[in-house]
Amino acid sequence: MTRPIHGLLAESGLPGRAAPFRHAGVAFSFIAAITACTGWQDRSLGALTDQEPSSTAVDPMSPFARLVGDEWRQTASSGTSMFHTWHWGPGKHSIRRMTDGSGAGGEPWREVQVFYWHPELRQVRGLVLSPFARGVSEGTITFKGERAEGVFDLHQTGRRRRIGLRWAFDGPDRYRETLLEDSGAGGFKPLVEWEHVRSRPPATPRLRNVEGAKPSEHLKPLAPLLGHTWEADHGRSTIEWVPMADAVYARIVSKDGEYLLDAYVYHHTGANVLRCLALSQRGDVYEGDLAQLDGGALQLDLKGSGGDRRVVRLDFEEDGTVRQRDWSLTGTDRKLLLDVHHRKLSARDSKPAGEGQISP
Repeated sequence: MTRPIHGLLAESGLPGRAAPFRHAGVAFSFIAAITACTGWQDRSLGALTDQEPSSTAVDPMSPFARLVGDEWRQTASSGTSMFHTWHWGPGKHSIRRMTDGSGAGGEPWREVQVFYWHPELRQVRGLVLSPFARGVSEGTITFKGERAEGVFDLHQTGRRRRIGLRWAFDGPDRYRETLLEDSGAGGFKPLVEWEHVRSRPPATPRLRNVEGAKPSEHLKPLAPLLGHTWEADHGRSTIEWVPMADAVYARIVSKDGEYLLDAYVYHHTGANVLRCLALSQRGDVYEGDLAQLDGGALQLDLKGSGGDRRVVRLDFEEDGTVRQRDWSLTGTDRKLLLDVHHRKLSARDSKPAGEGQISP
């Protein structure tokens, strides 16, 4: 009985999640105010994993455009199906794949995959958050013509695996996905293959919630914040929980509706930390960890793709607002860049996350 790549990768340990911190949902808003977390090199699976764009390359994310529109059905031999929809991130510097449907055994399946151009590493990087064994996958992917290849480190509860990924396209509406694993001296060996076929989504969208599913203990302190919209002078942040993948997603827009930033907070199974990935409209990539300070305040230490470093502190005020202060770091010197308050909007004032939102 086989599972789709996202499913098997999850079973292989590709995806992951985060540690428990109070009120972390508001943390996404701070990144929008910055409007702007580091990567590593991967051992090559083959020639296609060369990440340096050619001199004629205009946009390293453009090959993903063929995946946007309608949905992609992946059917297991048992007859169950998973459905994937692809959504551009801000500025089309990133793209997100949302998965719903059922695994090969009929169990509900939800997953998040994010691919983004990292301007410092000059790589298209990927992050996969999956429900099996709290899988977190991190790696790179490269397109060449009608093919794509990737290499990922898959962190699962208690183990780490080296996974290879291949996509082979057959026209605009079909592609084959092959999952491989590094067996050591023998190199990468195929594990399983799936066919993906483009199909029209149902007239009534499927609900992405899962009956009885709740945030894990890692994210439980954040539950009161999920599903709300927070507002500050720069704009609004809609914060959502992805069931089963146990990740938190924030979509941030300006006051006039401009799509500024996507942010993901998840428990990294291998590192055992709460981690943040933020992708901005300008193409900036910010990565870092979230820590809870004495007294309940939150602090994020972020490194940007341009080498700049930021420290963000969130204090929870008695009136229910959240005070955010951002500092830039140069050596041991700090410079205050931002000092604002965020307030939670009422249901009447809140607006949905828009196209591609994670929850129904």
